[in-house]
Amino acid sequence: MQTHATAHNRVRAIFFLHGAAFSSWVPHIPLMQERLGLGHDELGGILLAAAIGVLAVMPIAGRLADRFGSERVVRYSGLFYFIAVGMPAFMPSYLSISIAMFALGFSGAFLDVAMNANGLQVERVKGRSIMSGLHGFWSLGGFVGAGVAAAWFALPVGNEFHLPVVLSLFLIAHVIAQAGLLTDHDATDYLAHEQDGTQSATLPSKDRNLFLMLLPFGVCAFIGQFGEGVLTDWATVFMNSELSSGPTLAAVGFAVYSFAMAATRLSGDALVTRFGRVRVLLTSSVLASLGTLILTFSPHIVVAWIGCGIAGMGLAVILPLLLSAASQTTGKGGGAVVSTIAATGYSAIMAGPPVIGAIGEAVGLVTAFALTSLFLAMIIPVYMLTMRRRLQIAGNG
Repeated sequence: MQTHATAHNRVRAIFFLHGAAFSSWVPHIPLMQERLGLGHDELGGILLAAAIGVLAVMPIAGRLADRFGSERVVRYSGLFYFIAVGMPAFMPSYLSISIAMFALGFSGAFLDVAMNANGLQVERVKGRSIMSGLHGFWSLGGFVGAGVAAAWFALPVGNEFHLPVVLSLFLIAHVIAQAGLLTDHDATDYLAHEQDGTQSATLPSKDRNLFLMLLPFGVCAFIGQFGEGVLTDWATVFMNSELSSGPTLAAVGFAVYSFAMAATRLSGDALVTRFGRVRVLLTSSVLASLGTLILTFSPHIVVAWIGCGIAGMGLAVILPLLLSAASQTTGKGGGAVVSTIAATGYSAIMAGPPVIGAIGEAVGLVTAFALTSLFLAMIIPVYMLTMRRRLQIAGNG
């Protein structure tokens, strides 16, 4: 069996590569929009195809991860993902781009569920919170990917060569990293040995009640991921269209957002341990809402960058905090928890952009972003009404 440290480092690498690949694609969205002359509603429709791909994979990804092992699903889904990320930028028509975006959403969500399931297995074996740190490596990868894209766009090199080069490197790195992942079989054997003769610290739950137990976590995940999807897919478009920033300065803004997320997530496990999940979750909601509001009404690109940074800090730990707390509350890890929350939450990261696209086309992107800011604050009443007892059960991790 791989050592805990080796398995932890390998799953960190998988998170990093997933984030780096996705953020390498994001700066190409406004370029694609300009190349095909797409309106906000048409761009939203293309992004909706990715959301459909995400929804299509949710009923099966968790089950396959639990049945065949999360490490195997990570291995094979990653091979498809790093190819699919580069496809939309080269498609010549609305239909072909939509099909490519479906493939991107499908393969990306498949890898996302499996790597989170594997991360939960490592967390349970290590006996301490690591999920925020893993998502920190995803954001760190996002920062690196966005930074490389911004530098590439500033150089006298064709933008069409960017994705083929970086995605080829990421694919090679994925093949190397996945070989050292912790297997679900080894994790189960280790936990059975460690817990032999002890009482579980979590509440007992029946599988038929699992969805209802996880629903409040999923609702909060939906809200947070909705905001993350909007900022990820529309922030560069917003800065380019509303502030006339140009693709390079818009990419810098996304890099600031990604860096803020990475820094906060890398310290998120320590924050949760010190201040508790409740304070961290509610503070995150306030910062996410405030940062999006600053971006929305920013009079200058530098102010927009500040808004991106604050929003990144707020959105950083919402999802990993909820995944870890849900696993501890129910006593379940792996695909069962990830896929259930993903069914209500992960879909929002892809569903948010087309909704904002439709609103933006109807009443303008400024109004659409202002509504997103208000929506992000809704985590607070959801917690007050449904999650107090559940987070008390989960403790501080």
